[in-house]
Amino acid sequence: MDTVAKRLLPRLLPWLLGAAAFLLVASTASHYGLGWDEPRYFHASDLETRWILGFGEDLLKGQVARSLDDNTIKAAWYWQPYYVPHPPFSRIVSGLTKAIFFPILDKFTAYRLAPALFFGLLVTVMYVWIAEVFSPVAGLFAALSLAVMPNLFGLAHIALTDIPLTTLWFLTVYCFWRGLKSWRWSVLLGIVWGLALATKFPAFLIPIPLLLWAHLYHRQAYANNLFAMIFLSPVVMVISNPYLWHQTLPRIATFLYDSVSRGFRPETNFPIFFFHEYYTTSTLPWYYPFFMIGVTVPEPILFLALAGIISMVWLKPQREIIALFLVNAGFVLVTGLFPGAVLHDVTRLMLPAMPFAVGLASCSFYVLVRYLTEGGWRITAIQRIAGLRAKVIGGLSFLLLFPAALDLFAYHPYELSYYNRLVGGIKGAYERGLEVTYFMEAFTPGFLQYLNGRLPPNATINASFSNFMFRYYQGEGLLRPDLKITDSHDFDYYILLNRRTTFSDADTAFLATKPVIHDAWRFNGVPFVYILEPRRGVAQSAPQSPS
Repeated sequence: MDTVAKRLLPRLLPWLLGAAAFLLVASTASHYGLGWDEPRYFHASDLETRWILGFGEDLLKGQVARSLDDNTIKAAWYWQPYYVPHPPFSRIVSGLTKAIFFPILDKFTAYRLAPALFFGLLVTVMYVWIAEVFSPVAGLFAALSLAVMPNLFGLAHIALTDIPLTTLWFLTVYCFWRGLKSWRWSVLLGIVWGLALATKFPAFLIPIPLLLWAHLYHRQAYANNLFAMIFLSPVVMVISNPYLWHQTLPRIATFLYDSVSRGFRPETNFPIFFFHEYYTTSTLPWYYPFFMIGVTVPEPILFLALAGIISMVWLKPQREIIALFLVNAGFVLVTGLFPGAVLHDVTRLMLPAMPFAVGLASCSFYVLVRYLTEGGWRITAIQRIAGLRAKVIGGLSFLLLFPAALDLFAYHPYELSYYNRLVGGIKGAYERGLEVTYFMEAFTPGFLQYLNGRLPPNATINASFSNFMFRYYQGEGLLRPDLKITDSHDFDYYILLNRRTTFSDADTAFLATKPVIHDAWRFNGVPFVYILEPRRGVAQSAPQSPS
């Protein structure tokens, strides 16, 4: 029995880790407010799911032409492209999880099981890869490091494209590496990259770091990979996106143009708040992406990742893998400097760099464990310590992961607002003029319950740019029905998310009247949401920030 367990455990462990990560995210999915775009993505998921079910019914009836009509497809797969601009794969998965698990689970959690699944898969693949290249202990450290990365963990609860893209980018790179020696993995690479292409535009850029690395280290071995990416991935992309079934090439060209020109169009180039100054992506300092990653990754993992680059000196057998992690992490950050790119929302658009940073950190962990254990055998006193290796691994893991785990617990459910101690945590980041909340997830269920309990009957509220979200909450029965939501200047309370880049002229004009701060929803002393009352007798002209 023990022998069977020893054989099974290495095979089961990665899936057990992934399942644990999935269950942790799934069990906490209801703790977060909805992300900015989630209501529209939920609706788009429903439209696409209904089309899939209708297509299946038409297929059985022999009336498939009805579902394949271009107008029918556009109504389901091209709904409000300004608000839902990305390809549909992540929404398809969200729609399927909602169709399966609602009403067993609440509707929002059912949609959010999709990013939880992607996150669990990311943890599984991270363990498998690092365990194979370095050691199972390093693989376990890498998997746990992913789980305690606040930004990754937080966004794993939001049913949008960020975690799916991050997972598929990492999985594409892994399949590419495995495909150097196996044509079967090249086929899987073609499928995985095709699904990445059907998720979000940055996936189109993945071949750049891959081919650069492959040409340096495996010049004679990547033909099968390249063949699969050229001939199989586009087919998977088109099959996954019915909108491309008509006018395929013109629609792909339009999508690519829209994606590479976001930074040149005012309606998609959103402002960025950085050290008390307002920027667009094109005017940001060149070091912005590197700085933001540096202050939003837990310090031990950050320092280990930087040391992982240096570990190439000692780890000659693994040098090419370290280079692969480095070129992908660096490329993600550098793409923010490309013309037409956008970098709003703190580090959300740089998220694919983080698993590769964790990969680099696990390299350093492997070196540390090997140095401390092998070096310890040379010292007589240390030789007498029973179970030296296990104690070194346990102690080192605790020292390196406990601070991040503690921060994760302390910040929950505001992990998207996490800043490390290099800038003084969230309070220091706020005082230094960095954006501390941006995605509306700060409107947590607890905050909505607070509003329901504190606002007087029939109160009129104006939530500025968040009005659409409050109307959605009210329609879902999470906000009292007697509360009136208005866009006009006649209101009792002004509810303002403290995202300073989105304050409109109307917000600024109202704040200039020095309204009464009725209350504020704070985390660690930092105001996330203001509840303001107009000063009576002061005219609310058409439409500073409160301190």
